[in-house]
Amino acid sequence: MSLSDRYHLEYLRNRTAEMVYKRVEQFLHEHREFCPCEQCVLDLLAYMLNHVDPMYGTSLLDPFDPDSAKEQRVRIQIDLALKAGARKVTETPNHNK
Repeated sequence: MSLSDRYHLEYLRNRTAEMVYKRVEQFLHEHREFCPCEQCVLDLLAYMLNHVDPMYGTSLLDPFDPDSAKEQRVRIQIDLALKAGARKVTETPNHNK
């Protein structure tokens, strides 16, 4: 029996991933020169998520209330990962134009 058959894995949240998605949406709106194709955006998201500390929570009923100092550190990590990831994806895209 798999974990998803036994447990409500949909209750597991990654606050960092939510923050990364929101920041990338903002970035794409502000930087129209960045390739918006699915491959480039997914590569950027994967790069960022691999370079930022995760913050997991497990309850849908209780508000997600992370340590504000940790959340600020993660925001800084997100901005650094965005800059580096966007440069890397732009220099070596994985799509055919």
